[in-house]
Amino acid sequence: MLLFHYTDLDGYNAINASPTWVFRAIQPPGGHEFGAYFTTYSPDRPLYKLGTPIEKRGYLFCFTDIGDLNPIRGGRGSYILFSAMDYPVIPDRQVWSGPASDFRLVMP
Repeated sequence: MLLFHYTDLDGYNAINASPTWVFRAIQPPGGHEFGAYFTTYSPDRPLYKLGTPIEKRGYLFCFTDIGDLNPIRGGRGSYILFSAMDYPVIPDRQVWSGPASDFRLVMP
């Protein structure tokens, strides 16, 4: 399964600055759990369901899942996952990164 992380330009530049992507765990607004958040929703899905502000959907990282993330509580746990600590993604798991509008995944 592929996972996605959406962010703004500053977040993109910070994560993309090293060969191993490190997604920083933070305390998001709205009473959500402290963590780094990911989704199974690619840019062609209804991203408003993620609750991510529009300005944080401009860039994305795509990588393969290894089954070590937790679903959030409630109905959105089927497509939103998180790590309670900083989450590294080694180059072997990385699929794509860049502007969300440029994302095109061609599966074999």
